[in-house]
Amino acid sequence: MKKISLLVLLLGSSLWVYAQKKQLYMPLEIQKAYEKGTRSWDGAPGEKYWQNTADYTIEVSVDPSDRSIKGSEKITYYNNSPNSISTLVIRLYYDVFKKGGKRAMAVKDQDIGEGVEISALKVNGTEMNLKGQQVSRSGTNMYVFLSEPLASGASANLDIQWSQFVPLTLRRTGVYDSSSYFVGYWYPQIAAYDDIFEWDTFDYTFQTEMYNNLANFDVKITIPSNFTIWATGELQNPKDIFTSQTYKKYKKAITSKEVVHIIDSSEMKKGFSHKGNTWHYVAKEVSDFAFATSDHYLWDAAMQKVGDRNVLVSSAFPAEEAKDYTELTNIQQRTIKYFSENIPGVPYPYPAFTTFVGLKGGGMEFPMMANNDGPGRGVAIHELFHTYFPMYVRINERRFAWMDEGWASYITQLVTDRFFEENDNDLFGAAKLQLGGIFGTYEDLPLITSTQFMDNNNYGYASSPLPQFVYAMLHHHLGDEMFLKAFRTYITRWAQKSPTPYDFFFTFEDVSGEDLSWLWKPWFFNFGYSDVQIESWENGKLTVANKGDRPVPLLIEVTYKDGTKKDFSKSAKELMENDSPEINIPDADKVKMIMVNRQIPDANDVDNIYPSLDKLYSEMGITDQIAGSYQFKEYPITGHLTKKENGFFLNLDQTGISFYLLPLGDNKFESLDGAASLEFTKEGDKYTGLNLSILNYFLTAEKID
Repeated sequence: MKKISLLVLLLGSSLWVYAQKKQLYMPLEIQKAYEKGTRSWDGAPGEKYWQNTADYTIEVSVDPSDRSIKGSEKITYYNNSPNSISTLVIRLYYDVFKKGGKRAMAVKDQDIGEGVEISALKVNGTEMNLKGQQVSRSGTNMYVFLSEPLASGASANLDIQWSQFVPLTLRRTGVYDSSSYFVGYWYPQIAAYDDIFEWDTFDYTFQTEMYNNLANFDVKITIPSNFTIWATGELQNPKDIFTSQTYKKYKKAITSKEVVHIIDSSEMKKGFSHKGNTWHYVAKEVSDFAFATSDHYLWDAAMQKVGDRNVLVSSAFPAEEAKDYTELTNIQQRTIKYFSENIPGVPYPYPAFTTFVGLKGGGMEFPMMANNDGPGRGVAIHELFHTYFPMYVRINERRFAWMDEGWASYITQLVTDRFFEENDNDLFGAAKLQLGGIFGTYEDLPLITSTQFMDNNNYGYASSPLPQFVYAMLHHHLGDEMFLKAFRTYITRWAQKSPTPYDFFFTFEDVSGEDLSWLWKPWFFNFGYSDVQIESWENGKLTVANKGDRPVPLLIEVTYKDGTKKDFSKSAKELMENDSPEINIPDADKVKMIMVNRQIPDANDVDNIYPSLDKLYSEMGITDQIAGSYQFKEYPITGHLTKKENGFFLNLDQTGISFYLLPLGDNKFESLDGAASLEFTKEGDKYTGLNLSILNYFLTAEKID
């Protein structure tokens, strides 16, 4: 009798868990993974989880005189799946430059040509006819049809000889100057094959980033001896490469917490050269391999301790800009330490990290490498965090870009505030400003939408600021302790594996013990927007109405006449459960201003302030003369300031940024979220220009009408 009762109890519990998960729409491909046992309902990998892997041995030469790359590689591909595989898919990223190729951006004319030149291909020792029926190329993929299927548990050996060029087009990788390159997406690569979608056959068009197998790399790169190579992995032959002086500094950097100038400006001025010219790097259990090279870059390096390991931290940058990069290595050291010990609190998993300065805007991550646009702290932190997502936790960015870019953006903000700025208050940053242009429109697709269906209008929005805001809400709701516990569990469960959105959802529910579908459904699966407004302010009671269909927290900022401030808040779940709460505000007669959800995206934020904007404008004597168009000097951007029903509204064309102006007095204003500040210039009663500070940019404009 007891056994029957226990069985009924366990069955009932299982059905309840399943019913809870079924609250979220689940595509058929993902349902099948749970049926097969490769994923489990608690968010962890299933007992039957598998992933295919590869070993690469590559020898390549780079000729800076014409930017040519000529290489040969041996690949051992392991079929760990339960399926037999009759076709191998090989990525040829450089085929994006083929004539007539599909591209999401313009490229330099000099790059357009024949793509990757494959001169030889063998499978298990048998030469393949590149122009016959055994091999087919389409887009940026090459399909190799096997004479005998690759059985489950078996491996295949491929030998490939190929050539291509380092592209002049600088998009994530490419030529920075005439003799400085960052080289990624550069070798024939076995495509990812997984338990959800099987082969990943999406073409590379420059939009979506990567999704790769876990692999081991043994790579030798030959280049003239006056060039330095920085690469994924660990250098195996420093004694063969470096002069005795350089080798001594390199060995010192491996154990030194103080920055060592392995290649300094004085050496570069004398005509620097290495002893050897074939660099040998090995990287184990990573998802990709990249390298960078230059004949005039300097090299700073130091060690950062992670547990009982030494991580080699390097910075490579132009010699003529050396003074701008004195802090870059130290920023990386401090960031790795904080990542490892605090947020996310998971030890940095690799033996090295190098920031190479090559991009002209933003940054791009590869395993143990970043290609960044300068010494900025934010981009350094952001690209370094990508070590965790999508490298250590191997996110399928081609379908779920928000699962890595959103985390990188959120953790960058969090670490900057809490560690570098020592500010523990703000979780939401500039969310309102960043989301304003698309928020709640037709282009604001549910986040569960596969990234392949995004375009230049909403790819960036859906990949970064929107999920960043949702992660902030999740953190705000769960609190520091539970949020970090769930986040760390998610990372460690899926380390070196590939989660889907559902693995993320279910892990956070499993660890927190909460049904979080109230957050997942409206923000990831439904169209909608948030809209909170002040309904009344009487006798010290503030009544707020939640008119939207996407839950958000309630953050109230009260400013008193003596300049002091008090904050009140409710979590998104609390506001959802009571969509018209009353909040008692102390010392009501001393209240000067109330702002509700100042930093939270809102469909109509002008009804989130007391007193109204019109009343504030009237009290400060602001007239319609302030309206007009303002031409900025630093960028080809025009700001259009118009008087709308509820206040003055500034739209910065070509940026997606727009906001209402909150008057502060003395011709000074802020955006309602406080992320932008403005000061207008006047001649007599006439407005002549403005100075704008926004997102760390300082701009000046002249009024043109």
